[in-house]
Formats: sequence, C-alpha cells, structure tokens
Amino acid sequence: MTRAGKPVGALGVALFGLAAAIGTVRVSSGLIEPLAVPHRFASQIGGLLGMLLLLWQIFKTTVGPVRLVYGAAICVTAIGLAIILPAAGAPIYILALVGGIALFGLDRLGGKPNIGAALGFGLMLPNALFLRQSQFLGPDLSWHLFHIVIALWLVLTVLALTPRQVAEPGNTTSAA
Repeated sequence: MTRAGKPVGALGVALFGLAAAIGTVRVSSGLIEPLAVPHRFASQIGGLLGMLLLLWQIFKTTVGPVRLVYGAAICVTAIGLAIILPAAGAPIYILALVGGIALFGLDRLGGKPNIGAALGFGLMLPNALFLRQSQFLGPDLSWHLFHIVIALWLVLTVLALTPRQVAEPGNTTSAA
C-alpha cells in the first residue's frame, strides 16, 4: 500500500501481520505460554490500532484528508482506553468496522460507493462477534475459520484501497 501512497493503511496492515507472525512462531515453535502475552497484546491492541489506521486510510481515500493531529489523537485515545479498560477494545473495534462499511458505502471521492469493499468489511462483523469463539464449531475449527476470514478480509481491504491501473493502448509496462 505504500507504493500506492497509503502509508497509514500500510502501517495498519503491518500491525495485523505482526500479530500473525507472533502467532505463527508461538504455535509452530511450541512456545505457547512464553509468547502468550506478546501475542495477546499484538492481537488485541495491535489489531485495534491496525483497524483504526485502516479506517483512517479509508476515510482519506473516500472522504478526504485527515489532519495528522486528529488521526493520531483518535488512535492514541482509543488505544489508551483499550489498555486502561480492556473491555472497551471490542466495542471500539466493532465501531471501526461499522465506520469502514459506511465509508466504503458512501464513497464521495470515488464517485460511486464501493459496495464490494463495504460487504467485505461487513464480513468481519459476524467473524468478530460470532465466529471467534463459536460454541457450535468447537475451539479449533472456530479459531482456524476466524483467522482465515481475517486474512481474506485483510487482502480484500488492501485490494479495495489499491488504485486500479488502466493500461494505455500500446503501453506494455506498468506504472507502479
């Protein structure tokens, strides 16, 4: 996303990647307990900050510029609240998801709503609310499906924020 001029969104994606990397090392190395706290922090706080940074980028892409001080203040306040009062993290995350749905659905700069991106963001709501710890699927299947949906959602979000390149007639090179 940085090549597309979206550094805020790229940082948000990187935070999700960090949580995934810690989780991968945690599970594959057998360091379940020693990496439990870093993985939980990266997943919960890093995931929340990542979501807020993605929402900031979506706002910039669909509505217009955001002053750095405002974006940073929102992120710092939300993360501070989630650290001080952990129960606040989930509602903030869900509000950010709803905000992403609304922003993609009401895209002012793109000329038309990005319904696919709005629906993609909408997929994360039931994933976060119901799939994460489903009593009906069992802990293993629920855990795997939850992470697969996050990975798909993240890829689709990056694609939605990446500008499409239209090839000019006679031009075989990409303007990346």
